[in-house]
Amino acid sequence: MAWYSLPTRREISIILFSLTIFVLFYNLESSFRQLRALQGWVAQGVSKESGSAAGVNWEEELYGDWTLEELEVAKNAEARHQEFVNNSTSLWGSRAQASTNSHPEIYGTVGVNDGYVHWGEELPTTTVVKHVPGSTILDHVFLLNGTVYLVTDDPSFPPVGAIASSTEEPIEVPQPSDWQVLSTEKGREILGQYGGLIHGVTWLCTDAQPSNYTLFSLWRTYSSLNTSLDAADPLVLSPPRRIFYPNIPTLIGPRPEMIAPVLPRQRSPSGFHPYLPKAAFPTLGLMFREDWQDFASMQAPFLLRRVVVSDAGAARRYKNDVPPFAVPLVQLPASKHWWEPIRRNVAAFLGVDHEMKKSWIGSQKVVITYLSRQDDPVGLKLRESDHEALVDMLYKLGKNYVVNVVHASTPWTERMTAILQSTVVISTHGNHLADSVFMTPSSRSTLLEIFPPDMLSRDAELSVKSLGIRYVAWWHDKPYDTKSIATPPTRANSSEIPVEITALEKAIRNI
Repeated sequence: MAWYSLPTRREISIILFSLTIFVLFYNLESSFRQLRALQGWVAQGVSKESGSAAGVNWEEELYGDWTLEELEVAKNAEARHQEFVNNSTSLWGSRAQASTNSHPEIYGTVGVNDGYVHWGEELPTTTVVKHVPGSTILDHVFLLNGTVYLVTDDPSFPPVGAIASSTEEPIEVPQPSDWQVLSTEKGREILGQYGGLIHGVTWLCTDAQPSNYTLFSLWRTYSSLNTSLDAADPLVLSPPRRIFYPNIPTLIGPRPEMIAPVLPRQRSPSGFHPYLPKAAFPTLGLMFREDWQDFASMQAPFLLRRVVVSDAGAARRYKNDVPPFAVPLVQLPASKHWWEPIRRNVAAFLGVDHEMKKSWIGSQKVVITYLSRQDDPVGLKLRESDHEALVDMLYKLGKNYVVNVVHASTPWTERMTAILQSTVVISTHGNHLADSVFMTPSSRSTLLEIFPPDMLSRDAELSVKSLGIRYVAWWHDKPYDTKSIATPPTRANSSEIPVEITALEKAIRNI
């Protein structure tokens, strides 16, 4: 008989008999208890009022008598989560083990019903936590009809012109429709007794053209709240939840007509690559002019718990000897490791090892990354012959050097991976050098910025020096001291930069 034939009556009987024996003996003990209970029913009868059999513990019969340790499921889930964290891998490639940070509580106990607050007559007043011109940390800030209100009776409160600027004329102090300082009595009259509540830390950049160092500057201001941070310490400050750009639209270009063909519009420049906040500040949401207008259109006051403000106009009006973004770098105290938690976030996201590569004799190799801009249609770049000579020279430096040539079109993940592993970063002047702040600080870490002979800028210098990274400004065949030039020109007359390769090679070998 073939294996696929229907079972015979004999085979069916054997299967049923086997299943009966299995079930009977598997539940033998329970079956005997049921027989004893049945005898009890016959002897005692069944209670008609309750409808239950006397002497039978049905809960035990149905669910058993095993016990569940309190919070056992939660503990097991926590243990599994910790095991996952300890063995987590890079999002961009597998690794045997990736280092992780201990993160503070992000949202705490805030629920969906906690977006409203009734303060009655006890109107919260605005307090200044930290302040330098153009960079301020404020607690209890109100937003109503598009106007920011600061409620205080403190006569030493900073002038509003040192905090923010006019929306229409950024070089001027803010208009009453932009920012206002109210007394407590006036605040009760305008703001009422209740409103919406925006929890957590909010970053507010009021500039219409944000700098490539906006996030860097905002974190520097915020990190001044923790001046005792060590290099290996985890992030202890509550991460920012949102950044407002009230003067920048979400998309650039004219809005298309309803009957016109649908064409994709570009996102407005925010001063950083779109991938960066996802890796460095994963809890940070971006909100633009349209979002700000939504809050204004609701015609209700909103109370922001904590706001970190960045305003370039206010910084320029009070201190013009450094770039606006750099004012908190030079005036606010902070730990020398203030940027390390953010750099570690990006390194962990990309799966970058923190250990330096070593040569065959055991000494650490110098990792050089040349950020080439030759394929960039705009901006400064080396003279083509000098670019080719520089690349050739770098690859001939020897076995103690690892060389990365990163082009302008290189994907963000590859470019940031190379920078994170670099000892030396070399490139022409440009906004792309803002990424150099993600180099690992060490005694040999150096940024070498090549300028045209007729210009100089201190943006990159001030940023990397605040992290303990050496900086070299290079003009043609020699380094220049940026402080020796009283009023350096900030715009080049030509997009091509000449450079003396022999002198540059000597400078690189001396690093």
